[in-house]
This record gives sequence, C-alpha cells and structure tokens, in this order.
Amino acid sequence: MGKDLKGKELGKGFSQRRDGRYMARAMVDGETIAIYGFNLKELKKKLPVLVNEVKVRQLLPVRRGSIVTVNEWYEEWFNTYKAPNLKHGKDGSYKRTFINTFGKYIGMKYLSDVIQMDIQAAIADLFDQGRSSRYIRTGLGITRQCFDAAVGNGMITNNPTMGVTVMKGKTAERRVLTQKEQKLFLDYLERTQNWYKEMYQFMLVTGMRIGEIGALRWEDIDFNSKIIHVQRSLSYMRNHETGKSEYKIMSPKTENSKRRIPFFGETEAILKSQRKKAEKQKKEKGYLWRENDEFGNLVFVTRLGSPVGRHIAEKELRHISDDIRQYLLYERALDDPITFENVHPHALRHTFATRCFEKNMPPKLVQDLMGHENYSTTVTYTHVTDDTIRKAVEQYKDFLNV
Repeated sequence: MGKDLKGKELGKGFSQRRDGRYMARAMVDGETIAIYGFNLKELKKKLPVLVNEVKVRQLLPVRRGSIVTVNEWYEEWFNTYKAPNLKHGKDGSYKRTFINTFGKYIGMKYLSDVIQMDIQAAIADLFDQGRSSRYIRTGLGITRQCFDAAVGNGMITNNPTMGVTVMKGKTAERRVLTQKEQKLFLDYLERTQNWYKEMYQFMLVTGMRIGEIGALRWEDIDFNSKIIHVQRSLSYMRNHETGKSEYKIMSPKTENSKRRIPFFGETEAILKSQRKKAEKQKKEKGYLWRENDEFGNLVFVTRLGSPVGRHIAEKELRHISDDIRQYLLYERALDDPITFENVHPHALRHTFATRCFEKNMPPKLVQDLMGHENYSTTVTYTHVTDDTIRKAVEQYKDFLNV
C-alpha cells in the first residue's frame, strides 16, 4: 500500500512524491504503467482505463494473428516494408515467387495456425514438382521476412520458417521439347488454329523471352534485312500510386538482352500470317479492340488487342499441354510410349537453344542469339535429348576400330 506525505494509506499502486504530486502505478504482463498528477481522485479514475487499454493492446495482436491470413498479411507487409525499397519492376517477381512456392500452400491459413511442419511439407512437395533448391530457398527467404515482420508487430509469437531445411544441390530438370514433342505441339497448333499459334511458332524460331515477345513492335522488324531488333520487354508490376498492377514496357534486363536475331526458317511466313490475322481481328472487333498509344503496333496481342503477358501465355500453354495429353490418350495406341509434360514459355526458349546445338550452330552465335552475357549461361539452356544420344551412338559406334 502506498502512502501520502502525512502517512495516510492511499491504496495499492498509489503514493505521493516529495513535490506533492501523486503517482499511480500498475504492472500489466510485464509492462509498467505510471501516471502523475496533483488530483488523486482523477488519477484513480484514469489508472483503470489505462490498464484496460494496455490489456486490449496486448491481446489485439494475438487476435489479429488468428483472423488474418498469410496472404492478407503478405500484402500488408510487402506494401509497407518491401515495395518501397525494390527497383522498379521487381515487385511482380517477388509476388510470383511467393505465390508459386509457399503462398499456394499456406496462403489461406491464418498466421497463428501455420507451424514449422507446414513449411517443411511444402518444401518436400516443391521438390517433388521439380522445383530447384535455389528457387525454393528464394521463396523461403521471402516467406521468412514476411513472418519476421509478423513477429515484430506482435501478430504471432514465433516464426514457423525458422529451423526448416532445404536440401542443397538438388536441381529441377529443365523442360525442353524433344523433336517428337515439338512436332506434336506444332501439329496441335495447326490443327486447332489456336489464336497464339504464330506467337508460339515465333518463340521456337527466335528463342526470345516471353517479356520480349510481349513488347515486340512491328517497327522492330526489318523485313528488308530480315532482322528482328530486340530492345524492349513487357513487365506486369504494381503501380504504387493507384495500388493496382498493370503492364509496362521497359528496357531489357541487361545490355546483352538488346540484340539482333536473323530470320530463321519460317520466321517471315509466321510474321506475315500474324499480321494478316491481327488486322482481320482488329477490323472485326471494331471499338472493342483495346490498342492504345502505349501498347500500339504490337506484333503479338490477345484476341482483343491487349498485350500478351507471361500469365496469359502460361495459362494457354497449360491448356494446350492438357489437350495434347488427351489426344495421346484417346487418339493413339495405349501402349504408345510418348508422354507430354506441361510446357511453359521458357521451355520454348530452352527448346530453341537445344535445336541450335543439334544443328551444330557455333556456340558464340547461340550465345548472342539468346542474349546471354556468359557462355556458361547458354550451356544451361541446352539439353541432350534421347534422339541426339541415339544418333551419336550410331555415328560413333566403332570405338575399337582405330
């Protein structure tokens, strides 16, 4: 019990200082509350109110952690902590990595419900899907930062990503179409007259990135010299002023990405077919055509004239892959050994590089065509297919006849 200067009991937590002021003091779960004033009656009214406010504040983060999902917190964390410090155009990459790694496993869970086992199980499943250890560690790093901020803000008491392990050195098998798969793929495009037929054909004869494809304009193509000038890339990023994501045409990621690609094989025929089809579609759609000044004169567009971004290309390729598998299942012999794994835009780039080396194209030329700074990067894009191995065995079968 505290006392005043005359020795009178004031009650628990109350006392009087030598300067005549009264002090009201309380402890709430380790947090000290102390207020001062000359009016004891007012202090006795204020102290319970402050104690209650502290209790509510201490309990609120726990409640938030149990009602806020990981996806909701990720958005709040990213916009507050990460986005302001990222280079322009990198925010979309961060979000895709999170969604494609841990977001799809724990995104709908409440923050307080996520445990270490959830993270470790996600890692195991990502490996089963063929994701590389490097990619998984990148996703884990983003997720860990997100949960660190949740702990720091009192949303949860511990970070469930701490203590989990990612196997080192395990790499994903890069997807490349074999010659048989490429024929199946091209036959499907021709048979169905898929809207993006020319775009995918063009990717197979140029090796261009999907972002470069999306930003390619007709003025970038010199039909006289038969040269394609790669000098821009399409990105999907958040506009920090509006809070919405939108397409932006930007400079390529490196100076080596700015390059010239000659017309190979059917390139000219593909481009002429695309121009004829797009002009016809634009005329038919009329006012529905979405071309504007920023995205005008694009070579490859959607059915309504919008830019073709990565997500559109990926979604369409998944549908195509599904359809080809159905074709193999129902239209061909059941004992046919050919299977068809999902194709993604970068797989077409890998396929182009592989075909180049199968045709014995000079390595330095392939490096330049791919826009790589180092030849070591180009090598990772090439793959020795079973067909190539069989041809090599046939060519070099007489090893002992010297």
